Amino acid sequence: MKPEFITFTGIDNWTELHDIHVLSIKYPVEFGVLFSPKRQGTDPRYPDGDALSRFMWSGLRLSAHLCGDYSRRIMAGESIVDTIPVDLGYFNRVQVNHAEPDPAKIIEFRNGWGSMRAIAQTRADAFPTDASVDWLFDRSGGAGVAPTAWPMHPGGDRLVGYAGGISPDNISGVMSVLDQMPGRYWIDMESGVRTDDRFDVEKCRAVCEAVFGK
Repeated sequence: MKPEFITFTGIDNWTELHDIHVLSIKYPVEFGVLFSPKRQGTDPRYPDGDALSRFMWSGLRLSAHLCGDYSRRIMAGESIVDTIPVDLGYFNRVQVNHAEPDPAKIIEFRNGWGSMRAIAQTRADAFPTDASVDWLFDRSGGAGVAPTAWPMHPGGDRLVGYAGGISPDNISGVMSVLDQMPGRYWIDMESGVRTDDRFDVEKCRAVCEAVFGK
């Protein structure tokens, strides 16, 4: 079974909208935007205000990936409206990156922004039984480290994700395992589609061709 879509996380200040639009027309892809109050506009992976405006009005399928103090405040039940630089209602999905996520807190946060799907990360050997959020297996956290094994799909109609060290160089081997999964899933990659720490659309294209064909 092929992934329902691929999330390419880390579109940045240098990403050309035309290039990712072309990719999105041909393949089922989502583009992840990273958010952190300390890193926004200073870390290459966290786009500045001008780039965020371009992405939000692009009409592309987008997911917001909330890191750092944003995720800590969400887990504490606090609002981030006073600090988040965009309206998250423009995004199709929202992911809260936290080592010990509480699905109830994530859903409560999501409900304040609309009906987008909510994502939580897990590092466990098996996906959690809680199905209120979409779980992404990710032990790498953007470091580009591949796991020694991928957890089995939990079955049923649940949508789950797989991330960690996936790149054009190893996508064929990864898919030889994930293609055997008995349910709906997506794959996510960040470090593996960067060159000199800039988002690389050609690497994304290579992954899409390997997964879905040219």
